[in-house]
Amino acid sequence: MVPGRERGPPLDACADSRTRLERRIRRSDARGRRTRRSIAQEDCRSRFGAADQQRARHRLPPRRHRHRAALASPTQSIATLTITLDSRDPRPLYVQIADAVAEAIESGTLAPGERLPAMRPLAGKLGCGLVTVSQAYDLLSAQGRITTRVGRGSFVSELLKSEAGESPFLARWEPDLGRLAMRGERMEGVLEELSRAGIPGAISLATGHPAPETFPLADFGRALNRTLVEDPPEAMQYHAARGDSDLCETLAAGLRARGCRVAADEIVVCSGAQQAADLVATVLLAQGREVVASESPAYAGTLGVFDARGASYVAVASDRDGVRVDDLDRVLAEYRPRLLYVNPVAQNPTGAMLLERRARRIVELARRYDTVILEDQTGHALVYDGRAPSPLLAYDTDGRVIVMESLSKTVFPALRIGYLVAKGPLLEPLVRAKMRADSFTSTLTQRALWRFMGSSAWGRHLRHARHLYRSRRDAFVEALAQELPWAQIHPPAAGITLWLPLPARISTRAAFEAAAREGVLVMPAEPYYPTRQGPAALRLSFGDVSEDRLREGARRLGRALGRLL
Repeated sequence: MVPGRERGPPLDACADSRTRLERRIRRSDARGRRTRRSIAQEDCRSRFGAADQQRARHRLPPRRHRHRAALASPTQSIATLTITLDSRDPRPLYVQIADAVAEAIESGTLAPGERLPAMRPLAGKLGCGLVTVSQAYDLLSAQGRITTRVGRGSFVSELLKSEAGESPFLARWEPDLGRLAMRGERMEGVLEELSRAGIPGAISLATGHPAPETFPLADFGRALNRTLVEDPPEAMQYHAARGDSDLCETLAAGLRARGCRVAADEIVVCSGAQQAADLVATVLLAQGREVVASESPAYAGTLGVFDARGASYVAVASDRDGVRVDDLDRVLAEYRPRLLYVNPVAQNPTGAMLLERRARRIVELARRYDTVILEDQTGHALVYDGRAPSPLLAYDTDGRVIVMESLSKTVFPALRIGYLVAKGPLLEPLVRAKMRADSFTSTLTQRALWRFMGSSAWGRHLRHARHLYRSRRDAFVEALAQELPWAQIHPPAAGITLWLPLPARISTRAAFEAAAREGVLVMPAEPYYPTRQGPAALRLSFGDVSEDRLREGARRLGRALGRLL
């Protein structure tokens, strides 16, 4: 239906069909033309525009002209912005652009309300893609630094006061790395300082690494090859989270030989001890700031996992024979911790070995105060004299002891296999946590390890490793006794680390820095204290250092500490 104002004279009923068609065509063409009214409106706009131009020298231009003047500002913004893209910078290009714009905003180069350069001209000037600039603007918008107005562009946000007064922007996007940052915090600063202190010819007694000479690569390679040749293809399918049944049975048999009542289906194979500790923390420390009791000093890697869960610590005193049960009784009675972390054999960092009578008493106290024990058995195969004592699990009667072990130092670190042993109601939550973490640990590696542990090469490898580490331990302890006659050094009963307490007049920081200047790197004590506070001491490791370099390292350490006495 044609609107009345556009309706022309009625069609001539007597006109032929050709004439009527031509009239319709002309009428539809007329709808696309400007009407008399629209032409008049344009004339009116022209007259107003001319009047505005005549008054421009006497007053501000109308609002619409001020807006159009602002549209020219992006070119000026490009000139005032200094953005340099560096391909060697580890930050992505869009982050470099966003950081440069943010710096310009913070410094006042870009004022609040000022329009940012249009994305296409800026991309052309920087020689990058339009998408890169778009990503940078999206990041700035997420941080609250700029606002985008449809059809107008992007503008610097107006200053807003935050409650804390720390930032003028109401919203600032940052990735939520809180828990991960806490995990790295314990060791982060120390590792950075060790990296800076490293100089050519420096001897590192800080790593805690095993000796590459002990890695059974040839024997393990044969076990791996047999796995690929002999196992059916179905063995490489997705599998249950608990682990390979043959490997679990081998691990269970080893624990049974040490006095524990363990079945293969009570073992959960993990991707190293770090994951094992994380699974325990996921199950037991998920309710917020749980209290964890830990022997002090203790392994910093596991403490870092608990840090990430926001755990609060209470330290339990220890000596050369392990955890002091009198102090443990006090701690459990007063604080009622959710979890107790102990490392009874090859204790890292001290190398101590827990006495059997203490082990029994620890389990009794945990039962009395309803505390779960996480027992770290890593390194039990590296006992130098006799056999390793029975785990705490051997004295557990109600399923409150969880055993954790890593085979990284026993076999080689790249293996990345550890395991947990849990009983009763603790087992299934750990299995579910493992499934959520990574479904299952590499079946190929598990099958190869099972074959390796079942061969004569396993025993031969352990004998070789113990012999090498015992020789290095003895040489190191003897050299330290000569260079540091004042020191109280207890040779470690197992493992590849020892603990060096410092005199009261020497701080850990001063000892660390003096040793670095002499060309020997050591680990300060603080990361190994659960509360990060304790007597001044150093952790020294000898696993991957030759005897000659251990003697030289002791001489350098003696010179460094001698200057501080």
